[in-house]
Amino acid sequence: MSYSFIFKNAKLKRSLKKTLTAALLLSASGAAACAQAASGSQVTGSAGYQSGSSGVTAAKGAVTPNGADRASLSALASKTGVSVQALEYAISQSTYQQKIIDAITRPSEAKPWYQYRKIFITKERINAGVNFYINHRESLMKAYERYGVPPEIVCAIIGVETFYGRNMGTWSALDALYTLGFFYPKRAAFFSSEYANFIKLCLREGWDIRSVKGSYAGAMGMGQFMPSSYLNFAVDASGDGTEDLFTNADDAIASVANYFMKHGYQRGRGICYAVHLDGADAQTLKAREWNLTAGELYQSGASTKVTIPDDENVRLYTYDLEDGTQSVLVGLGNFRAITRYNTSPLYARAVFELSEYIRMGYVKAMARKGIYIKPEGRVP
Repeated sequence: MSYSFIFKNAKLKRSLKKTLTAALLLSASGAAACAQAASGSQVTGSAGYQSGSSGVTAAKGAVTPNGADRASLSALASKTGVSVQALEYAISQSTYQQKIIDAITRPSEAKPWYQYRKIFITKERINAGVNFYINHRESLMKAYERYGVPPEIVCAIIGVETFYGRNMGTWSALDALYTLGFFYPKRAAFFSSEYANFIKLCLREGWDIRSVKGSYAGAMGMGQFMPSSYLNFAVDASGDGTEDLFTNADDAIASVANYFMKHGYQRGRGICYAVHLDGADAQTLKAREWNLTAGELYQSGASTKVTIPDDENVRLYTYDLEDGTQSVLVGLGNFRAITRYNTSPLYARAVFELSEYIRMGYVKAMARKGIYIKPEGRVP
């Protein structure tokens, strides 16, 4: 089932919402009964969950997911506002995916900068970003006016996340969040909450829980929003009554900009600057994280081409280069906002660099059309 069919067919959406609501809210005794009532037959995932006195138990030979006992599900239900019955039903529809565990244990962010950069800073991605900017200029400018986030940053986020909507993920979002929420102890608290929020989102939007696709981490849409972010920051910019981040670029653009505004992005301010250490101890400065001020950075002997106000909180980052040396950047508040989208410093720098190339490419492309644009400046 395609995303466009799900979002553009209002009759189907109402039907799915009615069916899903009935199934998720059915107060039968456990997941298997809910599934049977919803589909007319016994439905069991690869982990083999069946109804029992504890709510969810494992069939013979199956692995019991961490945190899927009745008490844990009750706590998760209280935290997220999703009923235990809904969670039990969803678990009965979920399938453990070992490949997801494999993927999350070897993310791209584990690469050194010079390898990571080559993934995202390419001519193809830059050119596609310029075209995305041109094709959606009106929506991008509306978002900039409302949220204060530059078009090139929004373009770069969507470019890094999904290559401008081309690659939004092929994993079942339900399976991804189930696998990480109940079989990945390192991040179980986060992903189990996102699993419950996904059920809440499906109820709100009328989605078939088995049809939604995303990344191996359960992120969805052009901007790869986690379910909680979709619930809290998605915007219906097109005014069609649906917050569609899969097929509606207007909604996706506004939603990314809204996320950044809500996470501290400041209009017209700088993002990051190159640093010359001049004998300063990088490790000592890095250890200060966001407690470092620009004044302390300068007092250490380091310097930047622009003068950052002394009382500005900044953070020092180092990036490994192919020749064995390092480049050094100082991130400001807007760089920090990018790390709220993804905590990796590699990701944040890739977004920044891609945005700069897109910005320059857009100005040149418009000049070729006889439209001359002077990019707005930024102050530290």
